[in-house]
Amino acid sequence: MARAIRTDRRMGKKGQAATEYLHTYGWIFLSVLMLSGVMVYYSVSRAQYLVPLECRFLSGLKCLDADVDDTLLSLVLVNEFGFTMSNITMAVSGTCNSTANTTDGNIYGNLNVLLANQQATYVFDCQNLTNMRLTELMIVNYRVLDTGQDHVKVGKLEYSPTG
Repeated sequence: MARAIRTDRRMGKKGQAATEYLHTYGWIFLSVLMLSGVMVYYSVSRAQYLVPLECRFLSGLKCLDADVDDTLLSLVLVNEFGFTMSNITMAVSGTCNSTANTTDGNIYGNLNVLLANQQATYVFDCQNLTNMRLTELMIVNYRVLDTGQDHVKVGKLEYSPTG
């Protein structure tokens, strides 16, 4: 009978250890559960609201900013190639589907030649873009002024309206 009493005491300590573990770490589980509930309630879990603007090219061209008006899409680009780009034509396809006018004297001042490390804004005419989420494929055709070789750069623009 002495052995049976010892076994019961050991089992009681195991139950106490489990209860202490739940009391110690249970609040972490409840905190994570409450935080995820708040995130779902306020729609914070949707990634498009966390990053309202993403504009990028793989290399050479840098997209600094984008602005969406009612019928205009503006991109601010920097030539980081180290050489002069000429005969520039830019197009976006997706929600906007437009080509930037780069002829001399165009109403938006879109440049046809972009010097090394020069920044320029390119404006596209679009349909009604009010409060629309945009996903655009950006295509830039240009010629290296020194060599006369034609090249194409492709980039991506994702824009979510704030508010």
